[in-house]
Amino acid sequence: MSYKLPLFVAAAFLGGYMFISNRQLRVNEYELKVSKLPENFVGKKILLLADLHKKRYGDNFNNLVNSCIAAEPDFIFFAGDLYSRDETDMIPKLALMKRLKHIAPTYYIFGNHETDNMDNAEALALKLTECGVHVLRNNMEQIKIGEDHINIYGTQLPQRFYRNEDFSHHDLPQITKDELTKLLGDPDRSECNFLLSHTPLAFRAYADWGADVTFSGHCHGGVIRLPFIGGILSPERKFFPRYTKGIYELNAEQGLAKLAVTAGLGKFRLNNPSEIMICTLERQE
Repeated sequence: MSYKLPLFVAAAFLGGYMFISNRQLRVNEYELKVSKLPENFVGKKILLLADLHKKRYGDNFNNLVNSCIAAEPDFIFFAGDLYSRDETDMIPKLALMKRLKHIAPTYYIFGNHETDNMDNAEALALKLTECGVHVLRNNMEQIKIGEDHINIYGTQLPQRFYRNEDFSHHDLPQITKDELTKLLGDPDRSECNFLLSHTPLAFRAYADWGADVTFSGHCHGGVIRLPFIGGILSPERKFFPRYTKGIYELNAEQGLAKLAVTAGLGKFRLNNPSEIMICTLERQE
């Protein structure tokens, strides 16, 4: 009998902590230094979102939208998994993206859940394009400020890089520089090239292909985060994935390549608040 109360208290504390962990939304700010950044882009803010899935954040996503408005971004990047593969009602997600587009120019790519439900993805992409959202599907656009520009590419990766046909994750093929070239073509390495690609796990391939900065999500911050260790698990059921949250860098042919990974907005998480990521662009000297 004497152990029941402490066990109840511990269970109640853990349950409360899990509840709070899954309802938190934080705006985290980072400085993102880019060596080839054009002068007119210095100091501009990119708001990076990903992995909303079924999370709502209040009526009409008001809590999320208000936080995005308060951040005063110059551009919004949504790096995939706007919805979960078993969702069928795209009207709320369309309404959300329309609201984001009114805050700042918005660029969107498909994640693995979109490619698992292509009927919805095709219809949503058409509606988003009609309302002015930039939907990138293995193509490039230019973001212009005055006479300066940045090339922004977005991937639509085949399903085989995320899962097998039986939804298992063993022996998945690796994304390579050559595969990216087939999908995107060759970038002009004399210019500043941004890449939106849902999974961060192919950072080396993105850097070798020629991305100066890649923006990703997918790993949900590692689901559970531990002090001094970071995220524990990737969606591929791999422990301790290398890239889960924050800014990373690699030496590449075109210089120091950067990777910005947001912990994302949806799915279960522990000690890992949902995140709106703000990247302020600066020149890498």
